Amino acid sequence: MLQYILDGGVMMVPLLALSILAVAVIIDRLRVFRLADVDNDAMRERIHTGLRGGATGEAVQACRDFEGPAAAVMLVGLQGYDEINSRGRARDEVETFVAQSMQDYAPHVLDLLEQRLNILAMVGTAAPLIGMTGTVVGMIMSFNSMAQVGGLDAGAVASGISLALVTTAAGLIIAIPSVIYHNVFSRKVDRHRLQIEESANALIRFIALESRP
Repeated sequence: MLQYILDGGVMMVPLLALSILAVAVIIDRLRVFRLADVDNDAMRERIHTGLRGGATGEAVQACRDFEGPAAAVMLVGLQGYDEINSRGRARDEVETFVAQSMQDYAPHVLDLLEQRLNILAMVGTAAPLIGMTGTVVGMIMSFNSMAQVGGLDAGAVASGISLALVTTAAGLIIAIPSVIYHNVFSRKVDRHRLQIEESANALIRFIALESRP
């Protein structure tokens, strides 16, 4: 493996840097999404049970126990619900305030999930281009060497081109998993976005239908 890296020449340096960057981002996002995967149905049930009993504190604790993206948004909604309820506002005002609080906070939660995905997209685009650049440079150098010798040495030319193609192969090897993981993580973000919307809507429905005095 080390020999292939050396054969690729100077263009292997940025490719190696991109590969390290991509691996670091993939590991980081795998950890984040593993922590984000929680049982949202069980969380919502605990929240509604607490609210039915008039125990907002128990509902808030349920959000803190689950710690997922939807739980973070629900926590903001519940804190707003508790705050505005304590001021004796009308129920319509309570619903509007809670809904707006969760709507404003949801993008911040989703942004945490989407962090560094742009790096994977950049690696997936840049790595093949750098690899092809290395190949073109290698082929130019091979033909220049042949011109200096003043004759056709098919073996030397083929060997030079073969070594030059190492950078293209390296670029593709780096780009393919980067693109795959970018798509996988993007789908996970979409799924969490849907779960946040479902959880927020469920809380608003509860306030509107079940929490009336």
